[in-house]
Amino acid sequence: MWTHLRRTWWRGVIGGVIANVGYGIAIYALVLGPMAHVAALRETSVLFGALMGTLLLGEPFGVRRVAAAFVIVVGLVLMNGPQLI
Repeated sequence: MWTHLRRTWWRGVIGGVIANVGYGIAIYALVLGPMAHVAALRETSVLFGALMGTLLLGEPFGVRRVAAAFVIVVGLVLMNGPQLI
């Protein structure tokens, strides 16, 4: 195990830096815009994760995932689309 960690420690460092930068960007976005809109847009990461799982890992994108993706997209459109009322 220690041999593997000595050879690949940099992968963990890169992942940690990316995670912290992503969190920092999300916090900064909360300062710039309405919290509800930023929080809703942050949830699109679920869509990207499902899409990457399908395209890169060959996971099935079944009916349940399509329905969940549809609900997320409809919610985003309702929150960020034109105000009808």
